[in-house]
Amino acid sequence: MLQNYLKIAFRHFRRQAFFSLINVSGLAVGLAACWLIGLYVFHEKNYDTFLPYSDRVCAVAFDIKMGDQEAFTTNTPPPVGARLVEDFPEIEMAARTFNLGSVVVQREAMNGKVPLTFNEYNTAMAADTAFLELFGFPMVAGDPRTALDKPGSVVLTESMARKYFGDQAALGQSLKLNNYPYQVTGIVQELPTNSTVQFGFLASMANFSVVERFSWSWIWLQVDTWVRLRQPATEPTLAALENKFPTMVRTYAPAAYARIGQDLEEQFKKGDRLDVKLLPLEKLHLNYTGLISRLNTLGDGQQVGMFAIIGGLILLLACVNFMNLSTARSMQRAQEVGVRKALGSQRSALVAQFLVESLLLSLAAMLLAALLTSAVLPFYNNLTGLALFPSDLFSPKILGFVTLLPIITGLLGGLYPAFYLSRFKAIEMFKSVGARVRGGLVSVRSGLVVFQFTVSIVLMLGSIVVFRQLEFAQKQSPGLNREHVLVVENVRHLATPSMREDFRQQLASLPEALDATHATFLPSLGSFGDFYEPEQGDEENAVVSSIPIGSYLTDADFVPTLGIEILAGRNFRPHSVSDSASVILNETAVRAIGWKDPIGKWLRYPGNANQRFQVVGVMRDFNDASVRTVIEPMALFHEASKTYQTWGSYMALRLRAGTEKQAVEKIAALWNKAVPEVPFDYDFLDATFARLYRSEARMSTVLNILTGLALFIGCLGLFALAAYTAESRIKEIGVRKVLGASVASIVSLLSTDFLKLVVVAIVIATPIAWYIMNTWLADFTYKIDLEWWYFAGAGGLAVGIALLTISFQAIKAALMNPVESLRSE
Repeated sequence: MLQNYLKIAFRHFRRQAFFSLINVSGLAVGLAACWLIGLYVFHEKNYDTFLPYSDRVCAVAFDIKMGDQEAFTTNTPPPVGARLVEDFPEIEMAARTFNLGSVVVQREAMNGKVPLTFNEYNTAMAADTAFLELFGFPMVAGDPRTALDKPGSVVLTESMARKYFGDQAALGQSLKLNNYPYQVTGIVQELPTNSTVQFGFLASMANFSVVERFSWSWIWLQVDTWVRLRQPATEPTLAALENKFPTMVRTYAPAAYARIGQDLEEQFKKGDRLDVKLLPLEKLHLNYTGLISRLNTLGDGQQVGMFAIIGGLILLLACVNFMNLSTARSMQRAQEVGVRKALGSQRSALVAQFLVESLLLSLAAMLLAALLTSAVLPFYNNLTGLALFPSDLFSPKILGFVTLLPIITGLLGGLYPAFYLSRFKAIEMFKSVGARVRGGLVSVRSGLVVFQFTVSIVLMLGSIVVFRQLEFAQKQSPGLNREHVLVVENVRHLATPSMREDFRQQLASLPEALDATHATFLPSLGSFGDFYEPEQGDEENAVVSSIPIGSYLTDADFVPTLGIEILAGRNFRPHSVSDSASVILNETAVRAIGWKDPIGKWLRYPGNANQRFQVVGVMRDFNDASVRTVIEPMALFHEASKTYQTWGSYMALRLRAGTEKQAVEKIAALWNKAVPEVPFDYDFLDATFARLYRSEARMSTVLNILTGLALFIGCLGLFALAAYTAESRIKEIGVRKVLGASVASIVSLLSTDFLKLVVVAIVIATPIAWYIMNTWLADFTYKIDLEWWYFAGAGGLAVGIALLTISFQAIKAALMNPVESLRSE
């Protein structure tokens, strides 16, 4: 019996090859899209599960409110980890990490190999001895309990070991990090892409005395602190622990604040807070929107959820399309069903025949989807930042789900027309080729087409809004001109202030240069932050006693190089040390402090022996980070003040437009002459800002692709319905042509009903899209408005695409010879 079903199925596929191909293609595209999105969602939802203690490890976070300023951050002070272990037996161990930023790594000549020198960015950090044991990172070589306990110890990942030592054993070999000698004491198995903590080099914390120097401070938030609990980090466990932390804070933190002249208890009475929180490692990647962190692996849970929903909708569209095409083509087989029933076929046999055909098509779609996903995998990896291999497509964790999908789709696509057609009597199937049969399915398929276009229009509107917001964010820079600004990195390797100034002057003297500046940090590349105490006075508004301010330590050329606008007062004076006690504040800082007239007022910095600074200027606010975040109080301090020291050190050079290539070549030559042992690295300021929006750029690209797929699948469904309608009304069209109807009137007749469906979809999609995109935009502090033309444009495009899809079938039906359609009447 099965052989007979298969024979009839393949015979039918050959006769209807075009429609069979469309059916398989539409479902295959939907399955492939859902398959790839499913892999992405699975990857994002399973961060850190490869670690043996992932359910017990937590990041320590501070929830801070000081005056009007609030922050929720994993940036913590050095002593908090030790206090947690000592005071709370529920915590088994703690470890700190200290981000080293960019590091110059050198390997001496060995075994006939030339020396190697590389700039390594955001891949090196210092860590406490307990770090490797706390996380349970798998080690290839070395002892995780002792690998970091001695000064001069460094642990590498497998890829870094291969990069610097090739096939030779790296354990025991020597490297220099920023010209300091280290010995390799351990090799960590290569970290998967879904590891929250990413590193290539782990240096012993014992090498970094700056951390120990602040071991008293609860204000210097420059390390990340991790703890491992003795039991899983469930919500009740964490809540019980966190309820005990205020006692610890009130016991140890006030002395640190008193050391810089602040009364923490008094601040608590005014409503300020300093709360310690524990964030479970397995939830850290996606569940803490707005978290300030040095971790560059934090994701967007809202975005992942959105992609999961879109993936499901794309698959649903493909299934709907498959059912539409299946039911549309089954109508042509009404007489075949009638003949089979007249010859004695049982209803079960008819149902089985339809199911076999539907399952064969869906399995063919599954095979095609597998080929499609394998073919686009390199592009997909590049788009998402994943590192998937073809074998990952068929992993046991996902293969069962992927295999089940086409089976369910095939059953749904075959059952409905099979049961619907087989319930009619044989005589009814011969009347006007199933005139009664078609009526029951038209409304169902019309509803499915409305659903398809509703989803497509929502995606279209989403693509438009995300693209416009991304464009706005990348161009949004009032108060700052970031075009044509070249950034020279690793300037700290120009060891003395005189070397840095000589190099800056050489850059400024280039014919391609307009201005050049030196700074500890630059907008989009971080800043130094600490608390400052404003001068009190007889202001109309209350002046805060303490305020957190981010800052750049720089020179008089910073303002003109970056195109910063001074609104009041002045810039630093060129070549003058008299500004060593001067500061320039932004508008937000002035408002937050409460000064009515800030020029001439003083700030005190408790973090450096109560050093005092006089306000000489007020600069216009500018975004130094993503437009998702509010503009914070910012300050410019003159580098002559030496008010603090950081790892950061950059040169910025404003170039004449069109001279970038020549400038890079000349600057590289100057650099190689000044510090030949350090590779020359540069960037452009607008590119560093663009990297702040990698997530949004990825989302925009993915949405565009998915919108195109949804429209493609939706058009296939519309094409199926148009084909069925034209065939079911073929005699009506013939009569109209005999009575003198024009081709245009017949095309209009067939198109109007479909356009009504698209209009209904537009009406449904508009409020849905408005709500979704308004919710998404709410995460941005600075954002676009939802313009009316976004919705009008998406609706017009949907109507245009629908017309093109319908026109083929409508014109074909209108041009048919009426004699052919009326011959049997």
